[in-house]
Amino acid sequence: MKELQTPTNELVDEYIDKFNNDARYYLADQAIINLFQKFPENRKLEDILLKISVINDLYSTNIFGTFIMARHILSLQIDNALLTADPKIVNMIATGHGISKPKGNGDRNFYSFATKYCNWHNKDNYPIYDSFVHKILIAFRDKDSFSEFEESDLRDFPKFKLIITDFKNKYSLSSHTLKEIDKFLWMYGQTIFPNNYGKKEIRMVTNAIANAGLRAR
Repeated sequence: MKELQTPTNELVDEYIDKFNNDARYYLADQAIINLFQKFPENRKLEDILLKISVINDLYSTNIFGTFIMARHILSLQIDNALLTADPKIVNMIATGHGISKPKGNGDRNFYSFATKYCNWHNKDNYPIYDSFVHKILIAFRDKDSFSEFEESDLRDFPKFKLIITDFKNKYSLSSHTLKEIDKFLWMYGQTIFPNNYGKKEIRMVTNAIANAGLRAR
């Protein structure tokens, strides 16, 4: 693992710039922004299905039954809860949908997808969880003790949100929004725990934008 730098506002800005200057990530962001602005509600199955499909393609969330998930989200009637930042909605989306695990031992838990789906409706109140964020938060906890938590707490959304708040407060990152902290953790997590991204990811972004009939601004 590479040596961790202490997070500062300048370091966060540096990685936000890297995000914005990488076509793979910036175009994906713009595509989803355009889509959710056009379809902000979750009252039509076709709108929900389109939003799930784009998130699934751009961020590889592995929803193997997009139609089943769309019907599940429709049944939850989540719009008011999203507006009031109800944290319970994340778990309600992630579970109870009926998409079974490979060996049929209960439903899959689509926690990472659920945080993304909620985030794009209310970016100020739903931080995004994924494997890079998970690893980098553990690394900073072990280095600086910025927050007291167990690893399993990262997959409990109310606790996860408090951990992100602790991170922001510990390093005095008050000039940055929750969405900017999201981008920093994700981008910096990839730097510290690199993964191999190939041309497949770029192609997925291009195809998802085309399939959704969107154009990045």
